[in-house]
This record gives sequence, structure tokens and C-alpha cells, in this order.
Amino acid sequence: MQAIGTSGIWLSNSPSFLKFHAASTALMLVSGGDRRIVPDPVTGRNRYGTLVSPAEGEISFASTTASNISTESFRAAGEALERLIDPDAPGQTTPAVWFGDIRQRMKSGLGANGSEVVLAASGTDLELLALALVTGLSARPLTNIVIAPDETGSGVPRAAAGFHYSDLTALGDEALAGTPVDGMAIERIDMVTVFIRDPEGRRRHETAVDADVIAATEIALKQGYDVLLHVLDTSKTGLSGVSRAAARHAAGLAPGRVHVIVDACQFRCPTSTLRADLDDGFMVAVTGSKFLAGPPFAGALLIPQALASEFSAPGRLPLGFASYCAGQDWPMAMREKMNFPFGQEANVGLGLRWIAALEHLDGLSGVDAATQLAIRHGILSLMRERIAQADRLFLHADDEGDHIAASAILPFSIRDADGRPMAFEAAQAVHVALREGDNGPVCHVGQAVKLGRRAVLRLAVSAPDLVGAGRMMQAGLGLDAALAPVAQRLDVVFDRLSQVLTR
Repeated sequence: MQAIGTSGIWLSNSPSFLKFHAASTALMLVSGGDRRIVPDPVTGRNRYGTLVSPAEGEISFASTTASNISTESFRAAGEALERLIDPDAPGQTTPAVWFGDIRQRMKSGLGANGSEVVLAASGTDLELLALALVTGLSARPLTNIVIAPDETGSGVPRAAAGFHYSDLTALGDEALAGTPVDGMAIERIDMVTVFIRDPEGRRRHETAVDADVIAATEIALKQGYDVLLHVLDTSKTGLSGVSRAAARHAAGLAPGRVHVIVDACQFRCPTSTLRADLDDGFMVAVTGSKFLAGPPFAGALLIPQALASEFSAPGRLPLGFASYCAGQDWPMAMREKMNFPFGQEANVGLGLRWIAALEHLDGLSGVDAATQLAIRHGILSLMRERIAQADRLFLHADDEGDHIAASAILPFSIRDADGRPMAFEAAQAVHVALREGDNGPVCHVGQAVKLGRRAVLRLAVSAPDLVGAGRMMQAGLGLDAALAPVAQRLDVVFDRLSQVLTR
């Protein structure tokens, strides 16, 4: 990779240089992804409504969807970019070492040093990747059991069947959405969907979901199919689907033929749970752009060591993945054995987005679990209080439960002018209106999710909230005082909501 700039330029402190350096970092942060993260030329916002540069004046409780990059994360990304491209920068390094450090920081933060980490641009790319790897393990057909794609990602059904889900791949190649990825054995793939809510949006009981999954697994095995089973750790609305016990039971029905992937892309369960999943032989999909509040499009697949060795055999990865994966996305131990013709050496934008997210993961390590839990509960309590005080906002009985405290995601409903639960299109219009800064600060909440005949918007606690309040408590403040800045931000959000709803 050629250096950008000449000796001494990157060390300049002139205003013009600093502006150029920030622009270069911002430009790289939106590279290596599909159209969803491309900034609009007028607003500067991507399809999620977030910016590529820090926006300290904007208020966000939208980590279920996407977050603006924080100042400290942007600085970390800029410094990392400098180390990669400037031969005279302090700590200058090679792409292999640079990406290896990202993987090692991730494994250390999760206590997952016994696993391998493959990077990918998004959670949907991770779905496609896991399917390709598992399909390549045998010549048998495969049943892919997917949980609640309506509460994970719109492109998941296509990816889960082996098709392109977008018209542009992560590495910038054009594709025809809905057509097979080159080399994917789609004729051997059968997708089964299990839902975690009924058609009215009511939560299904865990035992019913488990029973459906185990039955689907048994049917597939009897028909001669292998199985890829998903465990949905946290959905867009904070629910889970398929218990770990049911997943272990299903995997035990035919060891080596039933593989499990845990969708932890919201990154909201304890790291100890993810370590246990890896110990059970499960793959784990995570992203840095939800709870960790990094920029959108930073995914990673954690793979137990034994399974990684199986995946590393030549021919496991279909040729079409040259449009999705760069060479440095893969750990060297796997890459050397795969002998895959990667079209690009490195997806630098993906690496930078993970560096931004890992700043917050590192910060969490300084806040003990009990303090994190207290802060999480405290923020949720503040959110509930404000919803209870609002005229047209309410918590729907179908969305209540222990999962709210566990996920720190609070879905709320809105009554329309006639007093009925607001429909999806209207709720999404409220979401968009909140980030129009005409009558106060831009505010972000989680995008609308359709639940039966109604819709919810979502408030969520994120890692920066826990780190910020945790540091204040370590400095001697009590919980209420440490949460005062959060309470003030919530007041602004609910004031803006009131303005939007009374227009």
C-alpha cells in the first residue's frame, strides 16, 4: 500500500492540514460498504441519518439503528489511518499487523483468545459468509433456520438463501439483488423462518419458539439435510429467539451436521455469554455499530478454533466472495490455508470503523459489571418516566418484559391524532422529523419497527452512556448525579418529540 503524503506533512498542526486530515479520515470511514453508508451530498447523512464526522451537538439514543461517531473514536480512527499510510508516522505499521491488532483487541475485549475473527462489512454480510462456509463443509443440502428476519435486517432473507441482497457489494462491485452469489450452491439451500412474535405483534413464548426450531432441525436431518441454526440473541426490539439450551440440544442431534450461529449483532449480552457460546462450538456474529456505538458497517464473525480449521480448507469460500471480502479481513492462519483469490488486499474503511467501536469496548473494561448494571437500570428508569409523562407516548403491554432490562432497548408506541397506535409509515416519519434541526438540536432514536398493525420507535442505552456515567461515579459522584447529563439529553429528545407530534 503506497503512502499518502510525504515526510512531515502528517505531523503538521496547521488548521488547513488538520481539516485535510479530518476529511481524509471521514472519507475512509465511508469506504468499504454498500450504499447504506454513502453520505447524501446535500445533508451529509447516510441512510440511517448519521454523519461521518463527530456531531457533539446532536443527541442520540439510537444505537439499535446507528450512531454518529464520537470525537474520541474519530481521533482514534485518524491516528490509526496515519500509522497505516504515513511511512514516517510514529508507530507506522503494515496492513497485516494493523488488521491483526484489530482482531486481537476484539478477542481480548471479549476474552475470546481461543477463537478466530473474520471481519465483514455488516451483519447481513456475516449471514452470507456463515452460510457459505457451512455449505462448503459437505455435499449434502442445507436447511438454514433463520429467526425473525423482520427484527434483524431487511436483507437477511436474501442473504440467508445465498443471494446478493443489495445492488452494490461491500467492495464496490455492482450486483443484481436477488441473484445468486457466484459459486453459492443455492440449489442445495433451503431456508426455514421461525418468528418470535405472532401476526399481531405479540411475543411468542420461548418454549414455542424452541419447539419449532427443534422440530425443523429433526425434519431436516431425517430428509438428509445438514442444518445451520440461528440463535437470535437480541432483536431490534430487545427480544431473543431460541434458547441456548435448545440450540445445544439441536446441535447434539447430529454432531458435525448441525452448526449454530449466535446473532449477537446488537452486542447486548454479557461477554461471558459469548465466551460460553464459543466454548459450545457456536459461531458468534457481532457488530461494532449497535451497542458499541461505532459507525455503521463493522461486522465480525467469531469462530471456534476447531471449526475455523475446517473452514480453512481450499475451496470452502465461493468465488463470488471476492466482491465481499478483502484478504486482510481474514486471520493469517486461515487465509494461508484457504488459497482464495481475494480481489482486494484490505478494506481499510472496515478496519477504521472497528477501531472507532473498540474505543468504547476498551472503555467498558474500566467500569465494573455491577456499576454498568446500575447505570443501565437508571437510564431505563429515566426513559420510562418521560414516556409516562408524555401525552401520546406509551409502553405497549406486548413489548414489556425482563428482556428490556437485559437488552437496554425500550420500544415505545405513539398514538395518532385519533388515539390509535401509530402505523409504521407515520412512526418512521416521526423518526425522520426528529433529526430536522429547525426547532432545536437534531435528535436520533431507533428507526420504526412494524409489529402487527402498529409500530414502535426505540430508545436504547449504549456503551458510551455506561462509560461516561461510570467515569463520573469513579470520580466520586453518586448515580443520580452521574446520570444528570443523560437526563438532560432525554429532556431535549422528549421536548422535540412533543414538538413533532403537535405540528
